[in-house]
Amino acid sequence: MKEQNSNEKKKSRRWSWKAMNKEKRFYLLTAIGCAAVLVAIVIVAVAITNSGNVNNQAGNNSSNISASVDSTPEDSGSDDPVIVLPEGMIMPLETVAVSNEYGFFHNKTLNAYYEHVGIDFAATVGTEVYAVDAGTVESIYKDDLLSGTEIVVNHGDGLKTVYRFVTEAEGLKVGDKVAKGDVIATVAEANGDEYKDGAHLHFEILKNNKNVDPATYLTLEEK
Repeated sequence: MKEQNSNEKKKSRRWSWKAMNKEKRFYLLTAIGCAAVLVAIVIVAVAITNSGNVNNQAGNNSSNISASVDSTPEDSGSDDPVIVLPEGMIMPLETVAVSNEYGFFHNKTLNAYYEHVGIDFAATVGTEVYAVDAGTVESIYKDDLLSGTEIVVNHGDGLKTVYRFVTEAEGLKVGDKVAKGDVIATVAEANGDEYKDGAHLHFEILKNNKNVDPATYLTLEEK
């Protein structure tokens, strides 16, 4: 009987040991699993942080490069100021006062009505006359007493300007290149077929050798 009890106690102890080993193994495996999960989380967090730092650094480098490029001064090639002239024609006189417009009018000198093919600007004798745009002096006509001295400037593309009742600037000759605003003449004493209108500049514009209203090229209302 004693031997039987002893054997049962041994079996009971062996069963308890095995059960305890399984429990320990369960806890051990659980602990290992949790540790693995924590390690994985730490690794992912570190990777995300490093990735963000890299992106921020790349963005900062890109911004620095862009700022460096934008802040690079342009090479002007010269320290001289750049003068930009307004587009289109300028006025032929510094101060203008229209005495006769383009179109049908009464000529006091000839006492007749006819088509006035230009605009008359009243001015005192000696007033400087400017080239309204860049071009080439095509002709300086001085032989007709009715017309007085007449200068024609060819601006290209079929466009010409005519300056009548003037005295050409000293040294000006046919073939000269003139820039916009160059002084090409001065207003002369009243003469020719409009002398009763007093000293003035008779100004015309021709497009493809046909007279057009100068007001389509000159901004008279601003003067």
